[in-house]
Amino acid sequence: MNYSWLLRITWIVLTLLLPATAAIAQQLPTREQLWQQDLQRQILASELTELSAGNNNFLVLQREALTSFTKGTAILVPDWAEHPASPDYMNPLRQQLNEFGWHTLAIMAPPPADFNLEQNATDYQQQLAEYMVAAIRQSELQSGNIIVIAKGSNAALLNRLYASEQLVPPAAFIMLGAYLADVQLNRELASHIAEQSTPTLDISHQRDNRFANANLRLRQQLVNRNLKSQYRQRQLTGTFYQEDIHAWVLKEITGWLHSIGL
Repeated sequence: MNYSWLLRITWIVLTLLLPATAAIAQQLPTREQLWQQDLQRQILASELTELSAGNNNFLVLQREALTSFTKGTAILVPDWAEHPASPDYMNPLRQQLNEFGWHTLAIMAPPPADFNLEQNATDYQQQLAEYMVAAIRQSELQSGNIIVIAKGSNAALLNRLYASEQLVPPAAFIMLGAYLADVQLNRELASHIAEQSTPTLDISHQRDNRFANANLRLRQQLVNRNLKSQYRQRQLTGTFYQEDIHAWVLKEITGWLHSIGL
């Protein structure tokens, strides 16, 4: 049986379809755009705003303190693959901290597609720094201190930026399950934590991924060697039931902030 005619027809059909497929792919929204659309449907319009960073605009969620005395602003930074209203720590904290005197500013992290783990300045790390500068500028419109609460790999990258003095350090820095998914870079994270002098609360859970729990002892050892006085490490245990963990994390954060005078 001669299949040459069938192959020729198949080739013609593919030739006609490929440009159309490429055009459709270009029109599909990015994950960041989908997140933004979801948040615009779920979050009150009064809490949504956009900030500019370089050539990019990015979404932030703002809430005001619910106390007569305002302590300042807490900038919340989700992990690279999460949005600012993630139910895993971010959304509960951005609402609960208002009851303790903090304005909250939860930012959309740079596009996940740009994330990588190169040691030197990367596009993602540079964007993260630009986003933070814009968030700090916005936070300075309010009175009081500025603290940063960051999760996962973005917490680790912020440590790198603080240690290299590429970002102005906050009054306090809280890390939630900080890690980099590379053995060597994850060990270097311990050095970055010890080298930057910002008061730091290092929270993890025993059920975090293996990178987040790999070098907790090394972090404490290097902090002790560098005589970094305001560092507290807390590893949570027990169940991973969200409501219990969220309450525990909130208590750890507010208690530690009170202990350092914030």
